[in-house]
Amino acid sequence: MPTFSAIVHLAIVVRDMATSVDWYERVLDFKPVGPVIPGPPEAGHPRQLTVHSDSKLLLAIHEPLHRSGDVFDPDRTGLDHIALSVDGLDELQRWRARLDGLGVPYRVHDRGDNRFIALHDPDGIAWELWAARDTQGQGQGRP
Repeated sequence: MPTFSAIVHLAIVVRDMATSVDWYERVLDFKPVGPVIPGPPEAGHPRQLTVHSDSKLLLAIHEPLHRSGDVFDPDRTGLDHIALSVDGLDELQRWRARLDGLGVPYRVHDRGDNRFIALHDPDGIAWELWAARDTQGQGQGRP
C-alpha cells in the first residue's frame, strides 16, 4: 500500500492576514518565511508562509481576496481542530504559563492518560497541545 512520511504543511484561511501572522508568531512561535506570496491571480489567495523552528512545521496563512468573512466553525464539514504533541506534562505547564502571560484564553482537558490545552486563533480555528502522562509517550496524540 502507498504511504506517506510526514505532514509537509498546513494551510488555513483567515479574515486578516496581519492579525493572524502576529498571533501565530506571538502564541505558537511560527515565524514568517519571506514576503507575502500573492499566489496565482486566478486563485486570488495571497499567503504568508510561516515555520515553527523546533518542529519545522510549515503553516501557510491565506487571506483570499473573495473570502466569506465568517469565523471558523468546527460543526461544518471539514476541519475540526489541529492537535500538536508536546513533550510531557512539564512542557504543558510551560505552555499554560505562556498563554496566561499573553492573555490567551484556553481550557485544560484531562483524558486519563492524556491532558491537553485547547485554544483558538483570532478566526476561531481550534488548536490543541497534547501531553501524555507517562514519560514513554504511550497514548500520546490519541483524541
